[in-house]
Amino acid sequence: MKHNFRKLNKLIKTKIKQKSQADSVNEHENIILSILILGSLMGAIDTTIVLLSLPAITQGLHSSLAVTIWVILIYLLIIAVMSTQLGRIGDIYGRSKMFNLGFAIFTIGSFLCGTSLTDIYLIGFRAVQAIGGALMQSTSGAIIADTFEIGRRGRAYGYTSMGWNIGGMLGILLGGIITTFVGWRYIFFINVPIGIIALALGIRYLKDNPKVNAKIDVGGMLLLGIALTLISYGAIDFASFGLRTINVALFAIGALFVPIFIAYEKRSESPMINLESFKNKVLRNSLFASFFQSLGFLSVAFIIIMYLQGIRGLDPFSASLLLVPGYVVSSFVSPFMGRLSDRFGARLMA
Repeated sequence: MKHNFRKLNKLIKTKIKQKSQADSVNEHENIILSILILGSLMGAIDTTIVLLSLPAITQGLHSSLAVTIWVILIYLLIIAVMSTQLGRIGDIYGRSKMFNLGFAIFTIGSFLCGTSLTDIYLIGFRAVQAIGGALMQSTSGAIIADTFEIGRRGRAYGYTSMGWNIGGMLGILLGGIITTFVGWRYIFFINVPIGIIALALGIRYLKDNPKVNAKIDVGGMLLLGIALTLISYGAIDFASFGLRTINVALFAIGALFVPIFIAYEKRSESPMINLESFKNKVLRNSLFASFFQSLGFLSVAFIIIMYLQGIRGLDPFSASLLLVPGYVVSSFVSPFMGRLSDRFGARLMA
């Protein structure tokens, strides 16, 4: 009986130790997830907050919409062109290091945006901010894969998606409040304290993955950047001034760079976009679905904001109140959908 008691006591101590270790692991994972959510939150806030404040920025800098629209476009272009390559830099030098560097660059860029004296300075500083955003965006998903087991990744991705939706909602709401009652410059300054806190947490808790060998496709990055920039510039010029020789030429040259980019990628040893992967039907259709979803979200949000503040004449705060409900619903639904994707598969839920 004494022997059984010792055996039972040993078993209880082992279980307590295992539970303590599991709790410690879960606590560490939750801290890492919180840092990644902050990154998604900041990126989303900065997307929607600028959308809502664009008319005020245009007026405050004595510029035109044809110029200040690049405050949005330059951010999206850099994210699109640099994300995959910055992800490879994370593979080479450490994803956590690059994620933290992204936070630092994003925070510095935000401060510089708030101090901009002209529209050109603001566009340039937004480019700096976008490099930081691309670093965070390209490494956060990989950090989740490194940290969480397969059966729990859906939940983690669901929470980062929640961070994006909450950030989008806060961007709309804060953009309306700050622009109306304080001033548009503070839509950028608000990122500074968040970034400093998140960077301090990231340096303390994020650990790097094993390094891997990878090459950066600089040529592909340049070709895609030229193509997208020329097409965007031609489209903006057409929207601003109507059909002109210059916007037709810019659009045509940009379109010409697309097949050049594809031909270059086919011959590249380490392509920016592996075109062979598009032969996978599920991956190809998923990418196109994601593309059209993003296209619909950004274009509709931009048009609605221009309509509410332009045609309807609402101030930014009143316009923001009409846009908040959609983000509220998305924020509550995202974690729940992440759990369902773990249970039933991401393909069905998508």
